[in-house]
Amino acid sequence: MSNIEKVQNMIRGIHARKIQVGAEPKTIHQRKEGEKWVDANGREWIKENGKRKQLTKVPPIGLDKCNDCENLILKTIDRHTYNRMGRCKYCQINFEADLKLEGKWEDWVNEMEEKRWEAVLKEYEIEMDEISKTKTPFDKTIANALANHEHRK
Repeated sequence: MSNIEKVQNMIRGIHARKIQVGAEPKTIHQRKEGEKWVDANGREWIKENGKRKQLTKVPPIGLDKCNDCENLILKTIDRHTYNRMGRCKYCQINFEADLKLEGKWEDWVNEMEEKRWEAVLKEYEIEMDEISKTKTPFDKTIANALANHEHRK
């Protein structure tokens, strides 16, 4: 049968429909009214008035709190600030404003910069220590290949 004949048969309504394999009817996974269950993420659910309702409220990001105001860290900007400074965005702004009023802000910035460089230096020392503990810190196969290539000339 040619493609043209197939299209003509489809227009007339004469065609083989696709067979779906492996589908389960919705009735298998339907929950009954008042039924409670726990999903894979550990959240509890109940079916009420034909709709599912979450019973446990677990914050999606975490349970970290600002060290100053003790509000939950839920927003992305607060998360970034909390990871660096231990405060939410607005508490960090207030902290830095207070430092500027007292004339201590530049000293604080210099102290933060020193701590950052100390962390970089520590990470570098750890990495160099790991390299020095390996038997061969350099790949000798490349050096041998270069030496043999120069020797052949």
